Amino acid sequence: MGQTKILTALLAIALIFAFSTPPVLAQAAPKALKGKIITNANPIDIPTSATGFLKKMKKQDRKNFKRDQGGKWVIHFVAFFKRSVPVDQVGVVVLDEKKEPVALADVPGQKGQRTLASQIIIDSTEFPGKKHTLQIYYAKGKKPMVLASKVITLKK
Repeated sequence: MGQTKILTALLAIALIFAFSTPPVLAQAAPKALKGKIITNANPIDIPTSATGFLKKMKKQDRKNFKRDQGGKWVIHFVAFFKRSVPVDQVGVVVLDEKKEPVALADVPGQKGQRTLASQIIIDSTEFPGKKHTLQIYYAKGKKPMVLASKVITLKK
């Protein structure tokens, strides 16, 4: 990735999280969602009651994303972690088929949180039409510890 692309990506990431949704702290997510990420091109409506929560979340879930009018992919997500976050910051990354990041951001959070609702914008990728991986992680030393992961497709 050239230096110009890296600077453009960093600027886009800063803008993404300047206008992103604050973290959602729901401690009682259904077991079926632990380690999963619900994604959509539109903001996700998070049910306020437990009745039908799983069904309502799954109904909104999408794997394929088209570019918006500006030529970017906007991915809104709600991630449900397998375990509580032991740090105050988590990372969000979208990896291409070579496992290289095409979008990356650090998100402030709270120790103990089990969910995260936000969005990420992808400016470009060398592999449109191919599968990409959205991951939420935290750093443990130099090693990323994945909290939730999902394969998505960025359509041309």
